[in-house]
Amino acid sequence: MKKELRFPTILGLILLIISIAAGVYLSGSKVTLGSKASGGCSPQNVQVTNLTHVSANISFVTTSTCQATIDINNQTVFDLKLETLNNPDLVTHVHYFEIKRLKEKTSYDFSIISGGNTFNDSIYKFTTGSLPSSATPTSNLAWGKVFAPDGKTPGNAIVYLNIPGAYPLSSIVTTNGNWSISLANTFNETKNNWFTQPVDPTNEDIIVIAEDGVTTQVVNSTSRNNPVPNIIIGTNSLDAADPLPTEAPQTGQLQSVTPVVSQKNIDITNPKDGDMINISRPDFFGSAPINTRVVIEVHSTQAINGETITDSTGAWHWSPPQNLTPGEHTITVKSQNGTTGIWEMVTRKFTVLAADSGGPAFEASGSAITPTLVPTTIPTIAPTETPVPTERVAKPSTTVKPPVTGNYIPTVAIIFFSSIFILISYKLLL
Repeated sequence: MKKELRFPTILGLILLIISIAAGVYLSGSKVTLGSKASGGCSPQNVQVTNLTHVSANISFVTTSTCQATIDINNQTVFDLKLETLNNPDLVTHVHYFEIKRLKEKTSYDFSIISGGNTFNDSIYKFTTGSLPSSATPTSNLAWGKVFAPDGKTPGNAIVYLNIPGAYPLSSIVTTNGNWSISLANTFNETKNNWFTQPVDPTNEDIIVIAEDGVTTQVVNSTSRNNPVPNIIIGTNSLDAADPLPTEAPQTGQLQSVTPVVSQKNIDITNPKDGDMINISRPDFFGSAPINTRVVIEVHSTQAINGETITDSTGAWHWSPPQNLTPGEHTITVKSQNGTTGIWEMVTRKFTVLAADSGGPAFEASGSAITPTLVPTTIPTIAPTETPVPTERVAKPSTTVKPPVTGNYIPTVAIIFFSSIFILISYKLLL
């Protein structure tokens, strides 16, 4: 006699088909529960530096080349390199952002969009300083140049500067290897006034994080900030950073006792053409032939004239003896060519913002002059896995822990429940 199908058997077949289909579908789908970190685009060593009452800088690194932005104060801030190079498709390991037009004594939370994913953390916040009670200090710079071990420029890197008593500082390294930080616009560690530089030479930490993730740390003296000796990535001692050797003479030849010096063309590094600055006595610097006289004229409401002499590297530095009025200005710099006797000149236009504009303080463009080679020290930056408040720059972590790839619990749950469904279906079929 033919056995009829019973209801439990039909139900078992249905459950079996559903469990198999669900298993196939879920095994081929991405698990969206748990961590959403996008692999190597997870921000590492997030730092808040150069904080004042109206501005701050945020920087971090990623283990993969990624495109990143910052969301803060209802605005999207793009990577400084992206803005400088005007490259909307820029992807990099090193990310640096200038946050402008902030309010004093105000707390800000921010989020990081990196590799297409949004990252939030309890340490992604800072509070701006209060309006300084004292006048802006005399213009002063810490600046220098970074070299790769082969003598070439590193391409992309961040310099962190920790001076005792000052809020943590930083600068992006330009494509020419230059970096600069305006100490005149630096806040003290308590964020209630301008930083007063120590009278006596004081040790400071300089840390460089390169594009390839190599972190270099050196100890420098505040007496050698203008300029800082050249920093060689991977060399953690300034004393070991001797100038890169030139080609050795052939056997039997005497090495020339007269050094060959490459003459530099007259140039203005800061400000760049069209820069907008929020300090009435900015720092101007650039390059010219070595040990030559540089004549400077600022065309303001009245002409301001000055002159200086380039150093042994061809660097010059000058600041006006009086405050500049808000508005557009022009600076002209000229020097005499030692070979032709012709006076060569270069001109830049810039705008001084009103004191209450809330704009950023003047930030040197970084294409500074070439100082002496100095190795870099590794700044202390809070590791990503054990976050430390981002407001204080510790020394950047020299190793980056790989990001968590995901959550295994959903996968185990799927296997467990699928197995139960299959067992139930099997029993019902019997």
